[in-house]
Amino acid sequence: MDSGEPLGPDRTQLPRGPHPTIGPGSVSMPRWPGPLLGIGGALLALGALVAGALALDGRIDVEPATTAWLAVVGAAAFAAGLVYSAVRQLRMRRFLAPERYRGPSVLVLLALVLVVASVLTAPFGDDAATLLLGTGELSLAGSVVLLVATQAALLLVSWLFVFRPNALAALPAFPGPDAGRALRLGLGWGVVAWFGASLVSYGVVVLLEAIGVDAAPQAAEQALGLVEPWLAVLAIVVLAPIAEELFFRGVVFNAFKRERGRRWAYIGSAALFAVIHLSLVALVPIFLLGLALAWVYERTGSLLAPIAMHAVVNGVSVAIALLVRFEAVPIPV
Repeated sequence: MDSGEPLGPDRTQLPRGPHPTIGPGSVSMPRWPGPLLGIGGALLALGALVAGALALDGRIDVEPATTAWLAVVGAAAFAAGLVYSAVRQLRMRRFLAPERYRGPSVLVLLALVLVVASVLTAPFGDDAATLLLGTGELSLAGSVVLLVATQAALLLVSWLFVFRPNALAALPAFPGPDAGRALRLGLGWGVVAWFGASLVSYGVVVLLEAIGVDAAPQAAEQALGLVEPWLAVLAIVVLAPIAEELFFRGVVFNAFKRERGRRWAYIGSAALFAVIHLSLVALVPIFLLGLALAWVYERTGSLLAPIAMHAVVNGVSVAIALLVRFEAVPIPV
């Protein structure tokens, strides 16, 4: 299909195929610096971390400070490689038709999100350990950063590499054709989705326990027992749905749909959405939730619908967790 063919009324006839790599005002950017910096930096950082662990254990004679600096250099090189690749892809794809996705690979974007989140949380290692162990006290600053770092990274990366350069130029308006209907549908489907996700989560826990696998809670679940309630609501019920829906449905779903079709859009956006939550127990429920959020988004043409749906799912879970935490209701844990 010709890359300049316009979209049909149902926005399903998407132009695909090879994209031009040269055009008016082209600036040549070789491919190799990105992979070289990215792979080389990752290997250096991982090697330095392993060497540092061995040095602390007395197995090799290396100054821990040296390995720490090498790890920092490697991490910086890895980040530089990702940024280079993202900028190169933006410049190479800017000559595509507006209906195409003209931004960096979604995998590069997701890697950049993880890098930014890691940089933000690095100074709060003690708080992160407290959160993972579920014991002790979190500092207020540490609580805020640990809860919002990933969401802040999602928003920053989306703005810098997709929305600011207009990489999704023909994207429908944020509220869609009927904002009120989108919100109503999102709220209603959110209740259904919460019940469905809860049943699937229970089934996964039972299955894991049956095969002898410890069903460890997510970091967000651990946080609900330690952080201030207002912060939990702000981060998990308000900010997380907005940031995650803008990235996974607004960017990832549309990028896959434009370049690979609807099937890839559904599966790809839901899979990345599940993986970033870093939980074996929640992997299947969140993947299914991601499919449902994508369906609601496509059905309404509005990001308000999946945001509202996501907020309801998170909000009910947070409300129950806080009621249990403060012993307001006799729910067994």
